[in-house]
Amino acid sequence: MIEEIAGGFYRISLPMPFRLNHIMSFALVSERQVTLFDTDMDIPEGFSALERALQQVGRSVSDIDRIFLTHYHADHCGLAGRLKEISGARVYLSEADSEALRNQNRTGELFRRLRIFCREQGFPEELIDSLQELHLYFTGVTSLIEADEPLLPYSWHTAGHRAFQVIPAAGHTRGQVCFFFPREALLLSGDHVLPVITPNLSIDLFHPEWHPLESFLESLRRVKKLAADRTFPSHGHMIPDLCSRIREIEAHHEERKQLILEAVRQGFDTGRKVSLDLFGGNLPEFDQYLALHETCVHLLELKSEGLIQEIRSGDTIRYLP
Repeated sequence: MIEEIAGGFYRISLPMPFRLNHIMSFALVSERQVTLFDTDMDIPEGFSALERALQQVGRSVSDIDRIFLTHYHADHCGLAGRLKEISGARVYLSEADSEALRNQNRTGELFRRLRIFCREQGFPEELIDSLQELHLYFTGVTSLIEADEPLLPYSWHTAGHRAFQVIPAAGHTRGQVCFFFPREALLLSGDHVLPVITPNLSIDLFHPEWHPLESFLESLRRVKKLAADRTFPSHGHMIPDLCSRIREIEAHHEERKQLILEAVRQGFDTGRKVSLDLFGGNLPEFDQYLALHETCVHLLELKSEGLIQEIRSGDTIRYLP
């Protein structure tokens, strides 16, 4: 499905084979060129849907001359390499997420770090092998790609007669960005601000010293200052009131922080135990892994604030009031 959100500016819904069954790509059409913002995974259905959508506005994938990526996750960048091969498009991605994309392909080292993290947090050994299979799947639907240019914070770019600015929005990933079009007061928020759910926040296995929640909340405050009348996320409907939605997300994380603190005070002393108390144990395997990360991100902040202690007991990390 393709719809025009401003003159020559289109939102394209592309399919994904998950519960979150779509990704929004955005296309700016000027003369014979197409500037694309985010793609899809490298799957036949996604490529075909993009091809059909561009044909509806008299363009093709070979007309794509630049691809701007909000972040490195497969559903946002997976198809970029294939599109680049066809069209010769230049690809833009932040330096931090270019590094993260390279790390995703270091499967041996990635799996070593994943196992250490999961064992430290009390995650069941029998689930770890299935996580490796899922990581291999995501690697398989991400065509090999190197960014041609890094997206520098607050840098300006143009597409046709439109100027837009790169807004750093770390949290969901270390290098996620949003794209702000001041003339239209329009923001492409990627996965930073979503209309119904909140983006998953995860420990960076290659940069465990990084604080995702702290970065995310700081980025929300930054984005809140933008004069955006319409915000288009990568999943879900347009957000008409950005500030209101950000306040909801901030309140959500404050509530979650208090729930996790209370869980530790009640004796749930590993990341896995706290995660089960907060999210329950009936989630699919990969969702259990994401829930563990979300929990650990909050535990990291509670430790930094001096509200809990972290001690090591053998190969396991335990949390105490």
